[in-house]
Amino acid sequence: MQTTSAEYLVTDPLKPVADIARVHGVTCSPEQFHAAVNVTFHKYESEIYDEIHTDMWESLPKQFALLADDCLRQDSTGSGWRMLDIGCGTGLASDSIMKSSFRPKISSIDLLDTSTAMLTRASQRASAWDVPVQTFEGVIERLEGIGEYDLVVTCSVLHHVPDLISFLGSVRRLQRAGGIFLHLQDPNGDFMHDPEFVARMTRTSKKRLPEWAARLAPQRVIGRLVREVTGQQGEDYLSKTNRDLLSAGIIKSPLSVAEIFQITDIHVQDGAGVSIKNMAAWLPEYRLISQRSYAFFGPLWSTLSPALKAEEDRLIATRALNGGHVGAAWRLNV
Repeated sequence: MQTTSAEYLVTDPLKPVADIARVHGVTCSPEQFHAAVNVTFHKYESEIYDEIHTDMWESLPKQFALLADDCLRQDSTGSGWRMLDIGCGTGLASDSIMKSSFRPKISSIDLLDTSTAMLTRASQRASAWDVPVQTFEGVIERLEGIGEYDLVVTCSVLHHVPDLISFLGSVRRLQRAGGIFLHLQDPNGDFMHDPEFVARMTRTSKKRLPEWAARLAPQRVIGRLVREVTGQQGEDYLSKTNRDLLSAGIIKSPLSVAEIFQITDIHVQDGAGVSIKNMAAWLPEYRLISQRSYAFFGPLWSTLSPALKAEEDRLIATRALNGGHVGAAWRLNV
């Protein structure tokens, strides 16, 4: 029986990580192991992040714009917003927000990421935003006590977080009353097995690659899998991740591709995704003001054929909710 995200969090969100740790002779705690793999992985992924995620750069600004418009249709008052971008990566979320109808309201942006390399890339991009920007390296708990934010944004972050209940509690403590929490680009946990979605998927792929394989640049897939069999490590970002973890003594043997993504993309690999229904229970002080879905055929809009792009646009316009990815905006009750 498939475990739901709610059950998964209540039992032990880091159990799969602990299981992998035992296989590879890890002596630190599952929490420390999870953090080490994520920081190392994103250090090297930052080198090619924009290259392998061009589909996100070409497709997601529209989704940010739709959510921003939804929010402002309900309440367009106020300005001078202080914004926080959690897990900012190379700056996609903030860049998209600054191209949306939210831009006139933003007076400053704080960027948070566990990766120094990601923060460096985001800081370079921030020069085009024309607002003061600060960077913070670490996890969300580091920011508690430094003030409250009018807008908190995460993009492609929630499915990486083992304990979503704890994470959302930290978001709440950083949120100003009446402020907005906006998240995007997570697997749609409420519709992952929806019959219409599954049927649409068959139109773009007869056989779906596992998420961990799909995230690799195509030309690297075969070589990486061969290196797993031979035990050799190459120069791709996953091999570099293994090499650093081995050198630091964190692991005694290399992690497989599947294991790396089981650790980093924890709510993709557990089959649960991110559920808006669950989040409503975990955010009792918030009101859901907009929910949107996209990637109705699996891949993002920019990679589809012209005919499927038109159908994707139609489904987005009708606010269908059974796409592969989900985004939402919540307002903290005053």
